[in-house]
Amino acid sequence: MSIYKDKDRYIVKVCINGRQILRRKYLGRIIATKQMALDCERDLFLQYSDEQKDYEINDLFNLFEEYLFKKYKETSAKRYLNSFNYVIKKYFVKKKISNITRSYCEFLNDSINNLPYSGIEIYIFLVKIFINFLSLYGLKINSSVFYVYKRSRIKKKDYKYYSFKEFLKLIKVIDDSKDKLIFSLLFYYGLRVGELRALQVKDFKKDRISINKELTNKGRFGGQKILDPKTSSSFREYPYVRDIKKLFDAVVIENKLEEDDFIFINKKQNKVIGESSIRRKLDEYSSLAKLKRIKIHEFRHSCATYLINKDIDPKDIASWLGHSSVDTTLRVYSHLLPIRKENIKNIFNKEE
Repeated sequence: MSIYKDKDRYIVKVCINGRQILRRKYLGRIIATKQMALDCERDLFLQYSDEQKDYEINDLFNLFEEYLFKKYKETSAKRYLNSFNYVIKKYFVKKKISNITRSYCEFLNDSINNLPYSGIEIYIFLVKIFINFLSLYGLKINSSVFYVYKRSRIKKKDYKYYSFKEFLKLIKVIDDSKDKLIFSLLFYYGLRVGELRALQVKDFKKDRISINKELTNKGRFGGQKILDPKTSSSFREYPYVRDIKKLFDAVVIENKLEEDDFIFINKKQNKVIGESSIRRKLDEYSSLAKLKRIKIHEFRHSCATYLINKDIDPKDIASWLGHSSVDTTLRVYSHLLPIRKENIKNIFNKEE
């Protein structure tokens, strides 16, 4: 399947069992928008399904890939596609739409729930997406047949983090201004690593830092690519805290950076420093400081944990981290330190 843009219009081309079908118009009109092109593509398959009666699902895998990248953000779509290909796809290879009966779906649901992997929820989520996708091509099964089995015990995620004292201990062993700036931005602002890597000189204003994009190496076709932030709430601006402005000025001067330059550029390779390079630096510095090893994303947990235990309003923490909902903040982070329950205990104990 392909949708091509030709100046101010679209061309839709589909291939079903070796037969190519091309459309420049839809319902008698020029295909002027991408949504019209998608509608045209869907209707072509529905139209020709009456002739073929039953689809080979192998013929639809490429269409499903396109479907994912239209429906979800590119990095999410690539992650979903990889998981689908690794776990789900094998259950549909060499099958027809007519083979996907309710009893087969019940077998599939049971098989996925009993996989020896963590995060079964994502695989159930993906098979439901695929079943909904197949419904566009004649499948009559409802995706509600798939669900995650209730477990007798729910295991909570155990996040590592640095306390403020541990973070200062880490910074103390770092001499390089750029590296100090990297880990200070991660801790003080709880930045996602993609947000950190996307920072340019022009994002550092006179009195604030602007977070307005992400940089990823996990796009559909590889290579470094600039994307919009994760959600609309991820667009945010921060005041300068502690030594951030001083470190930024030092990095700009030392590296002779211009307005449009990325802050964390590797000039030898002419590209932004990679996540694995940041990981190696963190391992080196944490070892020097004799600290436990944490993941890069756990600086975000460290920031949230510190703010929660300073009794900052959860709404303010959600805004600081760029969460779309305060519920996310409370669900993910509030259990990290037992001191919150100790505070409640002390309140009750003080009552007469």
